[in-house]
Amino acid sequence: MYFFAESLAMVLNELRTNKLRTFLSLLGVTIGIFCIISVLTVFDSLQQNIQQNMLTLGSKNLYVGKYPWIPEDKGEYPWCKYKSRPVCNYYEVVQLKKYLNSAYQICLCYTDQTKAANEGKESYAGIFAVTADFEKFQSFDIAYGRYFSNNEMYNPNTNTVVIGHTIAADLFPPTVSPVGRSINVYGRNCVIAGVLKKHGRSNMGFDFDGGIIIPYLYLANVKDIDGNIGNGFTDPMIMIEARKNVDVEDLYFDLISTLRAIRKLKPREPDNFSINKLDAIQSKVNELFSKIKISGWIIGFFSLIVGCFGIANIMYVSVKERTGQIGLKKALGAKSAQILLDFLLESIILCLIGGFIGITLVFLLSFILSAILDFPVFLSLGNFVLGVSISLVVGVIAGFLPAKKAAFLNPVVAIRS
Repeated sequence: MYFFAESLAMVLNELRTNKLRTFLSLLGVTIGIFCIISVLTVFDSLQQNIQQNMLTLGSKNLYVGKYPWIPEDKGEYPWCKYKSRPVCNYYEVVQLKKYLNSAYQICLCYTDQTKAANEGKESYAGIFAVTADFEKFQSFDIAYGRYFSNNEMYNPNTNTVVIGHTIAADLFPPTVSPVGRSINVYGRNCVIAGVLKKHGRSNMGFDFDGGIIIPYLYLANVKDIDGNIGNGFTDPMIMIEARKNVDVEDLYFDLISTLRAIRKLKPREPDNFSINKLDAIQSKVNELFSKIKISGWIIGFFSLIVGCFGIANIMYVSVKERTGQIGLKKALGAKSAQILLDFLLESIILCLIGGFIGITLVFLLSFILSAILDFPVFLSLGNFVLGVSISLVVGVIAGFLPAKKAAFLNPVVAIRS
């Protein structure tokens, strides 16, 4: 222990004495560790945020529409094939509620965009035409007022709406409550039943702050959303949640057979709908992030190679400058192992200091990005340990050959030099 402490004190003294050399040695390792750990930290945080959002969508939920979230067959995305499919409609939701016994709750959602107006003020709003139970699939709260009653949901003549926080701020003064007042949507007056709390973008990508929720049957009277209108990804989507004791795979196959029967497809006809599940998206997300992380490793690897050569060269210079000192130590009885440890320890400490500086910069970067981005960026314990481990390995690799050269110098030749 005393032997190690003596070597450590000597190494630290050498680093303090040669400040410029120490700084240049640290620079390459710091940049390399920063490149690797910053890329891993940002994308690990983003990946975890996406996965957590997906989990909140419900692992027992299925989403039916014209378009799959990822191509159903390997290769390119056959847009024209999917576009020719019929859209989901309210009749299918009624039939599914009647015959799909493995489902707990089912709703239909159609999204659109239009202008909302009130007394000369206008706001561009996202429209969410929904059936009953939509609020059970999405997370939002009413700030004041109320949500739709069952009678309003099932009455096609109801002109009641629920508006988002941003729409209320755009169309009404802060001192005026929008509840009970009218706004013009699609050229018709609609009465506001409630205003949503400020929420931000939902896990499904819905921006309820700048949105207006309308009963589906009312909007179906205003525009043809039950026909084959082909609006792309805004076409009506059916959301289905499995019963508590039903596996989502069982619901999946039950849904296929039930929907094929509703659409009267012949046995040899292919499905003209897509059923989207979260696990398919999660696998694609993991695959994408794996490729991105590899690019980060490649960038960081080359930075570390440069840093490794830089430290090795500087260690050779250090051995050259201290040759006489090494010879004197060996003449006084110092073992080769102690000389080896001195220089190897110097290389390792240099790399560890550089690694810690790089990790500290990543830590500061995570605070900045968390303030800028819509998700928290954090340095995980695993990435911290990885950064320290890489620094340690680079220190051993960069310092071993110079340390070996110093350890096996002939003391007589070293003193004379």
